[in-house]
Amino acid sequence: MLSLLSSKPGKVFKRENILDLVWGDEVVVGDRTIDVHIRKLREKLGEDYIKTVKGVGYKFEF
Repeated sequence: MLSLLSSKPGKVFKRENILDLVWGDEVVVGDRTIDVHIRKLREKLGEDYIKTVKGVGYKFEF
């Protein structure tokens, strides 16, 4: 997920796109999977790099 988000800094990735691009169509994941992974990335990187765009998705900034 970090690789995807950091590949295009500033671009907002919709939650559905993240699910498709990271896990694909053949894997069933829960609704909260992205939230858990985002939280873990923020714990490791700090709060300043991954931004939530309310109602849309997430983006990486530096």
